[in-house]
Amino acid sequence: MSRFRRTTKTRVAVLVLISLFGTLAACGVGAEGEQFSMPEAQANISSSLAPLSTIEMESLSTNRLAPVYWLAESDDTVRLYREFVNIAGTGDPIAGAVSHMLSSKPIDPAYFNLWRSSPSVGVSVNSENVITLDIDKKAFGATLDAGLAERSIAQLVYTATAAASNSGILTDGLEPSVRILVEGSSDFLAFGQISLDQNFTRDVKLAAPLWIIDPQWGSKRAAGQVTFHGLSADFSGGEYWEIRRHEPNSEKKAAKLGELVATGKLHPGTPGLDTNEFTFSYQLEPGEYVFSAWGVDAAQGLEVARESKVFTLTK
Repeated sequence: MSRFRRTTKTRVAVLVLISLFGTLAACGVGAEGEQFSMPEAQANISSSLAPLSTIEMESLSTNRLAPVYWLAESDDTVRLYREFVNIAGTGDPIAGAVSHMLSSKPIDPAYFNLWRSSPSVGVSVNSENVITLDIDKKAFGATLDAGLAERSIAQLVYTATAAASNSGILTDGLEPSVRILVEGSSDFLAFGQISLDQNFTRDVKLAAPLWIIDPQWGSKRAAGQVTFHGLSADFSGGEYWEIRRHEPNSEKKAAKLGELVATGKLHPGTPGLDTNEFTFSYQLEPGEYVFSAWGVDAAQGLEVARESKVFTLTK
């Protein structure tokens, strides 16, 4: 059960299943007067996890897939995760990615979004890599506490900078930043919490310490040699992976683990890879699988930062 708190105008706290919370949030729709707040910490796990040492800017890509960031609950906090999505019919890659983030659902059902859609998204980029976004105040329609407001702004910043880098717009050697305007003005308190009279940069502490890049949730490919790719921080007790059969699950809202196929240890940062990057291949026959990766907190003997992806291999 999710530890997110939704409150009504009577401020009665309720607990909701993550599937329900995710559905409401991803759609950008909640009942009038609802408020969303950070989960109540159940243990001092999150504070003991080291973040990724760095997050490389997304590489220039010639395909039609755009990087978009979402939120997800993990280890009693909320972190940023990334998906690559197909966005058709947009001339501006930054506007396309941001518009998708504001108005669409994540592919992975564990991810969610608290933004509302904006009728338009204005974008400009100067020679100093300052990306200016101009969005409608309706996008800030959700009522969030300070923690979720901070993460939602970071979600926007990560998505805009990722789209700019992915499309080759940025000037090499300069850290990108994002200026957020609301209907032409920076004189605005985002979600009633964060002043927009500043430029925002990526905050590595808000990114998930581990996430799977490939395969993406729900992807399909031919059976055989399958490549697994992702990012992982350096966990005190090591980093691990497993592949399991995926049991039939009509709701498709969570991975249902079946028979263990293979397991092993991850080795991020091996020669030829970025510091936090891991990749390996494994031979698999046709079927539906769940690939999971996680770290271990040695001090507490706990599995942390688990991420799972369901994928299908065809003949």
